[in-house]
Amino acid sequence: MVTIRDIAKRAGVSVSTASRALNNHPKISQKTRDKIQALADEMGYMPNYNAKNLTNGVSNAIGVVFPPGELSPASNPFYVDILMGINEELRARNGVLSVAIANTMAELTANVESLISQGLIRYFVLLYSKSNDPVIKLLRAQKVNYVVIGDPNADDECYVNNDNQLAGQKAGEYLIHKFETKRTLFVESDPEQGFERKRRMGFQKAMAAAEVPTEVLKLPKQSEFRLDQAVAQFLTTRSTIEGIVTTDDALGLMIYQLLWRQLNRDVPLISFNRNRSNNFLMGESVRFVELYPQSMGAAAVRVLFDPQKRSEMIPFTIER
Repeated sequence: MVTIRDIAKRAGVSVSTASRALNNHPKISQKTRDKIQALADEMGYMPNYNAKNLTNGVSNAIGVVFPPGELSPASNPFYVDILMGINEELRARNGVLSVAIANTMAELTANVESLISQGLIRYFVLLYSKSNDPVIKLLRAQKVNYVVIGDPNADDECYVNNDNQLAGQKAGEYLIHKFETKRTLFVESDPEQGFERKRRMGFQKAMAAAEVPTEVLKLPKQSEFRLDQAVAQFLTTRSTIEGIVTTDDALGLMIYQLLWRQLNRDVPLISFNRNRSNNFLMGESVRFVELYPQSMGAAAVRVLFDPQKRSEMIPFTIER
């Protein structure tokens, strides 16, 4: 294996000069940097990123922080797709992932603190965005770089997001124009999450503009015993509903199966997110607001490592 010592010997310079040249140190002339880099390429030199980062006191890993919860969010296909995007972008940068998952916010904060102190991680992606978050307070106190996927909670916070309010509005307009709906329902599970609230606000704006009556059904964040029966009872008393929008595909699948299996009704339904491995949520009257989570994950890495970039907005589409 070719080492920096081999390159330094071949170039007739010290090891420290060769190392600085390969790291574009400003005190090394551009001519020398070009010469050393050309030799490194010719000799097939492969840098040891782990050793380099440990020398600098930093791990070449990104800490990915999942929202806390009793039911592991790591199994959510939306988060899996985000991870795939993060990992793909990291490979080009010779980086790796380190994950923080916990049931409670206190455990999650301790997990992140351990990654900073023991793993020497200085870059984090939060797969959620909530105000007064103790994890964010910790990251700020430690002067650690981070980006949230969702709405920023401060003017100086880096973030990646969709325009959720516009997406909710367009989903509502689609129901009205495509299916000519006269009465609608919006189903959400966690309005504390800013993206759900904004999707609802956009949807309600579209309904108000078209003077179409609508209701909002707020379900628990986690599955409860006989929840589907309770929802089925609710839908039974709303037989005039002609269009439904759900904030994610898990809710969409539950609503769709209830309508199809128990109520024998075909109601146009638009779901945010799309789990492409799920073939049960499909039909002529089913549509998806595609948010492109892999693109969101890749964008989060770009925002983290580009000091000139503070945010990226990922476009959405509505498709079958």
